[in-house]
Amino acid sequence: MSDIYIARKDGYVVLHGDKDQMMELDGVEPEITLTREEYDAIDGIVRIIDGEIFLGMTEEEKKAEENAAILARCRLRLAETDYIGIKIAEGSATKEEYADIIAQREEWRETIRSIGV
Repeated sequence: MSDIYIARKDGYVVLHGDKDQMMELDGVEPEITLTREEYDAIDGIVRIIDGEIFLGMTEEEKKAEENAAILARCRLRLAETDYIGIKIAEGSATKEEYADIIAQREEWRETIRSIGV
């Protein structure tokens, strides 16, 4: 697999798979060289932040992605256990029978609230 060559030009990121083409076509020399595996590991995210080449996601972006996954899991689990309220309302089950799941549902709701959505 070929390397990925990265440079800045006029405030933008320039990417090439061929160093000579980068120099010939864009007139810049590579500032960073990544293997294809390294490039794939950062999901191809390369941009300029505060005038510097930044590879991958920022810590804030990673946290937002993590929070989105947590929210999705909690919402799915709540949806999967919604039937309990109906069973209790219809009288075919009691709160005591589902006390553990009811407590867990409150934890999922608290997690959602703590993330702020």
